[in-house]
Amino acid sequence: MESNGRITLTFLFIMSFSAPNMAADSIPAQPPSGLRAASKSSPSGLSAQMEPLTPIANRTSSPYVAVPASYRTQATNSTVKGNTSASAVIPEAEVGAVEREDKGNEGTDEKDNETEEQEEDDEEEEGEDEEEETPATLLEERWHQAGPVTAQYLYTGEVFNNTRGGISTKNATRYRGNFDLTLSLDTGKACWWEGGEFFAYAQQSHGQTLTQSFVGDGQYYSNIDTGLDQNVTQMAEYWYQHTFSEELSVKLGRQDANENFAFADLGGDFINASFVTLANIPLPTWPYQTLGVSTLYQPTNKLRLGGGMYDHGRDYAQWWTTTASRGMFFIGQADYQPCAECKDAPLTLLRIGGWYTNSDTLTVDGAGVFEGNYGFYATLDRMLLTECEDPDQGLGTFLQFSWAPQDRNQVDLNYGGGLVYRGLLPRRNEDTIGVGLSVIEFSPDLDNLTGQTYENAIEVFYKARIKDGLNIQPDLQYIVRPSGTQRDALVVGIRFEANF
Repeated sequence: MESNGRITLTFLFIMSFSAPNMAADSIPAQPPSGLRAASKSSPSGLSAQMEPLTPIANRTSSPYVAVPASYRTQATNSTVKGNTSASAVIPEAEVGAVEREDKGNEGTDEKDNETEEQEEDDEEEEGEDEEEETPATLLEERWHQAGPVTAQYLYTGEVFNNTRGGISTKNATRYRGNFDLTLSLDTGKACWWEGGEFFAYAQQSHGQTLTQSFVGDGQYYSNIDTGLDQNVTQMAEYWYQHTFSEELSVKLGRQDANENFAFADLGGDFINASFVTLANIPLPTWPYQTLGVSTLYQPTNKLRLGGGMYDHGRDYAQWWTTTASRGMFFIGQADYQPCAECKDAPLTLLRIGGWYTNSDTLTVDGAGVFEGNYGFYATLDRMLLTECEDPDQGLGTFLQFSWAPQDRNQVDLNYGGGLVYRGLLPRRNEDTIGVGLSVIEFSPDLDNLTGQTYENAIEVFYKARIKDGLNIQPDLQYIVRPSGTQRDALVVGIRFEANF
């Protein structure tokens, strides 16, 4: 198993950096930024905390984001990665020695026994916590773990209907599906070196969404919409991440920038792409991840800093690419959690970031070219209340905001927020209900040309956990002025997620 792992991973990295450049030598200026790419859903928990160096989710983009020439970003399904933490346990021998030295009388043995029992109880509770954090799956563990290699299989399927408005309602029912396969190799478990992880992700999308022919929405009502190319089969990611300490990690290879940047945790269960990835940031994200390098550094429990540099030019499905053919994309972000050191404090997490690309970008009216593009964003997650019996249940809210210059971005403002409640109904502790609003405002320059003004997306969902590894999610979205010009649309559907 170890030798096969070495051969496979060596092949992946040799191919990724030696493959010929498949892009044209001469690339015209990128079109003005549009909404963004497509995105992926993510089963996020309400009690998410900022653990050291743990990325939280992969996300999405839309068709109006500013991107390199001929590059129209798409959006992605995302699975939020859970975190586990264990508190330190004092060794029994040390506890016993301290007690005997302090007491030195007949009650020592009884005290030692009580201490041992208490420590055993604490260890059992920690073990239970770790088991709870392990992703629930339909298949047994032997299908997921083989020595140092871990495999995950996720299938997402959905049926939606455009019941009114938009472009058309005639025969406006479509099925859309996406299958994800991930393999990761822990170098420590393989007895190679500590702190390393190799990761590969293959993806296959099929079926159709309603956006292009029936709804016409700019924000993508479905975060597994891959844009113009609806059938995508590819090796989407392959990277190596090294954790140098609890404070610092570096990732190198083809990766999804939205895994670490530009999202709100509590928006992860929504189906509309705008609640997963901010609509006017040209992130290299699913399904068009690119080669890059990113790092996370956490100097204190309250603060985490991150940054990344990525190729900014892939606009079609392919297995291998080289970098820098259409410019580079840079992003930096600070995560601040003021109550991180308070054990029972509700989640409060603020993210502030900025981005820049040196790709030549057309003006909105197409009459000129800018040498680069930029913007900034902020998101806030806040738990409003938690249930006494289970802090993972309760009501949370999130807010998000993103700005980019109106002279080179078709969408200059994207803002919104929502409410999410986990465990609202009796005996349905794993279920989640949510309502959210996302607004995009088109550039005034675009309004003068096409009459596009704004688009609002309102979503209501109920995500029910049927059994371990299987979720069903009825969903309703009311979209005001799809793409800023179409009739108000009402989209109704249901999604299921099977984590095998």
